[in-house]
Amino acid sequence: MLVSLLLINVCAAWDSGSTSASVELTSANYAESNDDGPQVVAGSSKKLTEYLLSRHNLNAPPDGLLDLHYEMELVHILGIDELKQTMTVLVYVDEKWTDPSLSWDPALFGNISKTWIPLSKIWVPDIIIFNMVRASRLQREDLLSAVRAPALIYPNGTVEASHPAVYTVSCEINIKRFPLDDQRCALEIASWTYGKEKIRLHAHTEHSLEHYTDNEEWRLLKVSVVEDEYEHEGINVSELRYDVSVKRRPLFYMVTLTFPSYVMCAISVVGLFARFSTTGEREERFTLGVTAILTMAVLSLVVSEKVPHSSTHVPLLVAYFLFNMISVSVAAMTTGIVMKVHRMGRHGKEPEEWLLRLFCLRPLKIRQGIYTVNADSPFHSSSYLKGLNGELRKCESQPVSEKIPVLESYIHKLARTCENIQDEIDDIDVDDPTAFRRRREANGYVRISERLDLIFMTFFITLVTIPVIVLFYLS
Repeated sequence: MLVSLLLINVCAAWDSGSTSASVELTSANYAESNDDGPQVVAGSSKKLTEYLLSRHNLNAPPDGLLDLHYEMELVHILGIDELKQTMTVLVYVDEKWTDPSLSWDPALFGNISKTWIPLSKIWVPDIIIFNMVRASRLQREDLLSAVRAPALIYPNGTVEASHPAVYTVSCEINIKRFPLDDQRCALEIASWTYGKEKIRLHAHTEHSLEHYTDNEEWRLLKVSVVEDEYEHEGINVSELRYDVSVKRRPLFYMVTLTFPSYVMCAISVVGLFARFSTTGEREERFTLGVTAILTMAVLSLVVSEKVPHSSTHVPLLVAYFLFNMISVSVAAMTTGIVMKVHRMGRHGKEPEEWLLRLFCLRPLKIRQGIYTVNADSPFHSSSYLKGLNGELRKCESQPVSEKIPVLESYIHKLARTCENIQDEIDDIDVDDPTAFRRRREANGYVRISERLDLIFMTFFITLVTIPVIVLFYLS
């Protein structure tokens, strides 16, 4: 009896210890409870990963048609190379598809609602950028060399793989309106191996630019995506095409190239046709015109080194430089015509009256007097004398005795006139260039050359100003 009671007490103590040990073990296998969901059993993630990898074959795609949801978020336009005709962008890529072999029942694995598996351990669609020139993951940088991007997997088998990437794609650059050009570059996304009967691409309906940062040279206009299909070697391929539209910021080119070109042209035109340039040293003005032409040629070479060498289109900025070169060249040749007219005036030639009126100039008339003498005057033996104005006056005949007093008076008048002329000659400063120039400016051809200077200067200043105003307005 005593032995029986002892056995009963030992069994009761054993049952009590077993129960407490079981409770402690169960508590150790569960994580702390939270208010958002059920408790998760510790160690279940490892078991789940082993379970999924045991069922999954990374070399076998899912059965049936695979709907792949692809999203590409533009982060930054790193640059557009006009010579190589490429665009480099930084993007965030997100891919979603469903693989039944990666599904599980959360109740059997400690209520795990999602897990992460390296992409190298599972099957991944072979999605590439078809027009890609170069691609690189950000992991290649030293700072991010240790960063891995595992796939996020949900219980229903949905796989989500995301990563940042830098893509360099080929892009046809249209230089016709450079530097006021708009460019549109496309990223053509498709499967390299599978056709649309196996993988069908679906684009994300909303394009987020939350993380986008502006480029200092290019302004983003819009990002659009189009779902398309094409045939490649007898296989119909599902394709997504992301179109990135950008517009160049032309301020740098306008300030560093266009405005200096205009200033040089304006100074050249003023130097060629300014009022102070109607002197004998006018030939030196050709040097200024040639210098301006050489400056335009150098600026044109600077622009041609940046844009692609195309035989179909001439860049707008290069066309502007060529226009300035032609304008200054024509202005320099026109200066030769004005010089010819001015030299005719310096040689004492006078234009016709109608030519002066053509340039809205009034003829300058010199007042000429009429002088008459007697027929028996010692100055002339004829009874007719032609005056300075070309008119003929008949002189009356007088006795010789009456001519002597008249002759004496003429001699006295002539002496006084000679004295006055000598005084005026003494007052003239032959070394004064201003007085000499003023006498020359009274010539008709000189006045015509001055009017031509004004007309041509106004015309060519207007000619080189209108294009730069249009360029600044369009920019």
